[in-house]
Amino acid sequence: MQAWAERVLETLAQTYDGVPLTLVFKGTVLPRPRALRVLLQAAPAVIATWRGECRFIVGRTQAVRAALEGWDLDEVADRLAQAGDVARFELEDDEVSSEPQAPVGRLVLGDKARTLDILSELHGPWRISRPHIVQGEDWEQDRDAVLQRVRERFGSERIVVRSSCSAEDAWTASNAGRFLSVLDLDAGDAVAVGGAISDVFESYGPGAREEKVFLQSYVHPVSESGVLMARHPETLASYWVVASDVSSGRTDQITSGALEKPSSAYVEHGVPRGLLPDSLRRVVTVGRELVKLVGVEALDIEFALAGGDFHLLQVRPIAKGSSLPEGGEVRRAMLLADACTAHQALLRPKAPVVGDGPVYSTMTDWNPAEMIGRRPLPLARTLYGRLITDRTWAEQRAAYGYRDLRGTPLLHDFAGHAYVDVRASLNSFIPAVTPARVAEVLVTQQLARLAGAPELHDKVEFEIADTCASLGLRERLRRLYASSLDAGELDALATALRDITLHGLRDLPTQVEQVQRLRAEPFAPGFEGGLGPILARLRMLGTLPFAHLARTAFVVTALLKSFVREGVMDFSEQREVLQRIRTVAGQLQADAHRVRRGELGLEALVAEFGHLRPGTYDIRMPHYGADPERYFGPLISGAEEPFSHEAPLSRSLHERLGAGLRSAGLSMTSEVFLSHLGAGIAGREYGKHVFTKTLSGVLEHLAAWGEPLGLSRDDLAHLSLEQVETALSLPPLEARSWCRDAVEEAREQAAAVNLIELPDILTRTSHLLFHVSSGEQPLFVTKACVRAPVLVADGLPDPERVRGNIVLLERADPGYDGLLALGVAGIVTAYGGANSHMAVRCTELQLPAAIGVGREQFRRLSGGRVMTLDCGGRRLVHE
Repeated sequence: MQAWAERVLETLAQTYDGVPLTLVFKGTVLPRPRALRVLLQAAPAVIATWRGECRFIVGRTQAVRAALEGWDLDEVADRLAQAGDVARFELEDDEVSSEPQAPVGRLVLGDKARTLDILSELHGPWRISRPHIVQGEDWEQDRDAVLQRVRERFGSERIVVRSSCSAEDAWTASNAGRFLSVLDLDAGDAVAVGGAISDVFESYGPGAREEKVFLQSYVHPVSESGVLMARHPETLASYWVVASDVSSGRTDQITSGALEKPSSAYVEHGVPRGLLPDSLRRVVTVGRELVKLVGVEALDIEFALAGGDFHLLQVRPIAKGSSLPEGGEVRRAMLLADACTAHQALLRPKAPVVGDGPVYSTMTDWNPAEMIGRRPLPLARTLYGRLITDRTWAEQRAAYGYRDLRGTPLLHDFAGHAYVDVRASLNSFIPAVTPARVAEVLVTQQLARLAGAPELHDKVEFEIADTCASLGLRERLRRLYASSLDAGELDALATALRDITLHGLRDLPTQVEQVQRLRAEPFAPGFEGGLGPILARLRMLGTLPFAHLARTAFVVTALLKSFVREGVMDFSEQREVLQRIRTVAGQLQADAHRVRRGELGLEALVAEFGHLRPGTYDIRMPHYGADPERYFGPLISGAEEPFSHEAPLSRSLHERLGAGLRSAGLSMTSEVFLSHLGAGIAGREYGKHVFTKTLSGVLEHLAAWGEPLGLSRDDLAHLSLEQVETALSLPPLEARSWCRDAVEEAREQAAAVNLIELPDILTRTSHLLFHVSSGEQPLFVTKACVRAPVLVADGLPDPERVRGNIVLLERADPGYDGLLALGVAGIVTAYGGANSHMAVRCTELQLPAAIGVGREQFRRLSGGRVMTLDCGGRRLVHE
């Protein structure tokens, strides 16, 4: 209320040539400058009352100061009335609050037209075109008179007709976008304006006669427009959230969701304004002013920048669907402070890592965002570390022929968010024989390219680093590094990458044999000796050989893509080659078809595929075998005989592939390469299928152990692997008490982590406090275009609901294999890349998909009911 009173005085003072004014008030009340200005022209003081009680007095300081000494407001009003000329008026019920501590925003923030009308009276760092309000009753009775008043007000201006329905912009529900607004009309065109007013009223439905619409000057040309949320719209955490459009020149692209790649900024409230870019600083400054002015922290503000002016288009409360957890903001602030400290400590590389400019990503390399989520719970995070990102990743690459980074973790946690150390990852793709100086040049330049094009962080191995032999490799290396490395160094690098490629292909059968040993005895040596031995065996016979198979699959895929890039083959030929490869996903479909035909029993299908779950490392998710009829029934009933390619690949293609292989220095025939390609991709998916069976068994064992202790699956998900191993060694009663305490602490931590917004790629410490993100560049699978209803899936959706829908998945690991055969129209994922599990599956099945659209675009698409997935046109449009 204090800020509102000060702004009212500041606005009124502009009319009185600096004459001092005084405003005193009681409780929460709404002084409005426009009416006060008129009254003050007739009297030196104005007294405002409500239900017989004085609520505020405003006047020239000289006239009211003496009356203020030592008196309450009603007595002051009486003294002023006795001493001289005053003006009185009675406040309306919507201009005063009976709650003395209510924010003035409770009176200011009403329907759209009223809010803007009130704010347009105040001087501030913004401009508001004063609304011209049309009541439904007036429009119904005399349209000509209404249109005449519009012409008198706007003349030949360009105008907008906007909704202002009582059902929108409320404190509990915004109904944003529900009602019509019409932009860019000629105010002198009565037919167009009248039609627009009628259309907006009709969009309200029954009762429109009691509602209103309003008209404003059309803001154009626009350099930027968007929406500022003064709190995080989902969690109410202390962020300025800015979604902006700097390309269309319109004001409705963000609010309508029509902009394909909006820019989104998240700014922690405590960030010094000096750290922000100029345009973002201006938006946040206006937001701070409005929050202070109306006393409401959770504001939703629409704006446009035009001609150097900041135009306010709408101010409303964020419809609160959630509340902050108790103590969450304090813990959140501590987590962010610790994250900044940790990031600073990691700026300089530690041997054997080389390269300047650290970069951290949620989707590079072993892609934690896809496999365990951006904010993994303790059990999933520590299992992933134990099995892959602590040691296995580096052991595999050293054995493959790359630099030895054993002892260097791949994953780091910042404020509970899992990030890949991209600098370490790039180091791990440098051949071991490469001199340290050359390695440092390569990594430093690769990091710089990624920092300049952060949207490529999920495509590092395709777009940033060369990690294996490929067509045009020597020319590309010279183009990228000739200014820093000599010809001999570059030739040696190309030769080393060729040797690594050939070694990996030769080693493929050995890795498959290792996986076969795990398949033969998935749970040896049994759980009696604790988790340690079984996880150690799973790592040696499961995830380590799987890492080899995954690397080889990448090598052959990268080589195949280079054939397309260099014009040896086209996309359709590449697609045909990949479709001929039969992986586990194809086997699932084939077996389901056999069950349908009576050639295979359901129990056999469950035995082979029942361990799959959406969220390989997530104990909370049920596996298919827990409810075979639900998960396998629709798959079996809709199963069709798998398509098989009868005709061999063309002789021309074989000849071109052979020539390409020779140019890459690879002494193998096209038939041998295609055999490696099929074995590599199928081997990776087979290895994943086998090791996840043991992993699923571990999760089920933990669930069975926790049940008699009263620990739910969700409780167990909040325990780290180390905590579980400690609890397993304790007597049951002690274990239950110890786990309960640990789970409670972990839940509080997770609640605070969920209040934090971090970018998918970190290139500097300040990005932990504010970042700007734009749309990712997804991988589109097939050239098809489909339009279908949207189904957002959190976990495995009901199989009966997915047929004919485009299914949106934040992340999609092997547990979603069954979904692909249920007649879905398409798949869209927030995370994943060209080499991800889901990309391989959709390519094999020729299912339209957009893989890795990014967090912001995924959120936008999730709000639609119907969408168009245009893979050929590389477009995603939601309705």
